[in-house]
Amino acid sequence: RTALTRGIRAFGDLVGNKKAKDITADDVMTGSELMLSVFIREPQFQSQTKDRLTSPEAAGMVEKAVRDHFDHFLADNMDRGKALLGYVLERMDDRLRRKQEREVKRKTATSARKLRLPGKLTDCSADDPKGTELFIVEGDSAGGSAKQARDRKTQAILPIRGKILNVASATAAKIGANSEIADLVLAMGCGTRKDCLPDNLRYERIIIMTDADVDGAHIATLLMTFFFQEMPELVRRGHLYLAQPPLYRLVSGSKSAYARDDAHRAQLEATEFKGKKVEVSRFKGLGEMNPNQLKETTMDPKTRGLLRITLPQEYEERMGVKDLVDRLMGTNPAHRFAFIQENAARLDEEVIDA
Repeated sequence: RTALTRGIRAFGDLVGNKKAKDITADDVMTGSELMLSVFIREPQFQSQTKDRLTSPEAAGMVEKAVRDHFDHFLADNMDRGKALLGYVLERMDDRLRRKQEREVKRKTATSARKLRLPGKLTDCSADDPKGTELFIVEGDSAGGSAKQARDRKTQAILPIRGKILNVASATAAKIGANSEIADLVLAMGCGTRKDCLPDNLRYERIIIMTDADVDGAHIATLLMTFFFQEMPELVRRGHLYLAQPPLYRLVSGSKSAYARDDAHRAQLEATEFKGKKVEVSRFKGLGEMNPNQLKETTMDPKTRGLLRITLPQEYEERMGVKDLVDRLMGTNPAHRFAFIQENAARLDEEVIDA
């Protein structure tokens, strides 16, 4: 693939065709069949099925051998070379045309979906989902600060009221009638369960941004449960994230820093602020931060931290996650009590938020 693609590009440059530089391997190989025989000592394969050779020296040897012969063939057969170049350029034009048609359809679909977006969503201006982010925040107060702190081109804000419905213990009718859930589904634009189409997701990243306390953790857990049950493919594809807002602000003279929890605060006091008089303030919530602080600590891609929420690829491991979600978020309180009993000994009493 590489040898033929580079060879046809070079030939196009030789005959003065400026479009040839945009040729891809798919343009060259579409409709082609190739038989290749390679003898190599101690070959390395991609998997136990040995359906793909991964030895790095093999790629270099094949590319050099094929490229030399291909270049000579094109140079010695200019008419056939030009005919081949013309065929590949037709494939390239067809690929670009289909790409443009898909883009037009996507923009049309996006415009149609925008007509049905929830009223409290503050959307971003970018049409292309790549690089865009939806921040799901708790409460109008945090939502107001987030709207001022956001990048209007790439960051959208969706405030939710308090703790959303626990979908793991709710009936389908109750889920369908819940306005907060309906707003979430509309904002995503990709449907739920068997009707979920991840390619229609309106944003590249979905970021859950809640307060750095127990209530915030509970809301984040309810939201993660929603995505796990209603849109699991989004989680598997790596679209879901947790924001990491700070709990403390440490100030000593002109120097300041943010700590996400008690352990991080202790670490900062023992290192960057060691031996210094430190003034420590605790944020009661995201709404207490001014927009500049929220942007610096939680929303700016250059300075923030994010946790990506993922699901195992193996079926058995995914079933283990489902069992855990059912135990902790399901309708049977005995399962939660049993989980607490099983794990109580591992709890550090000093980290309990009273």
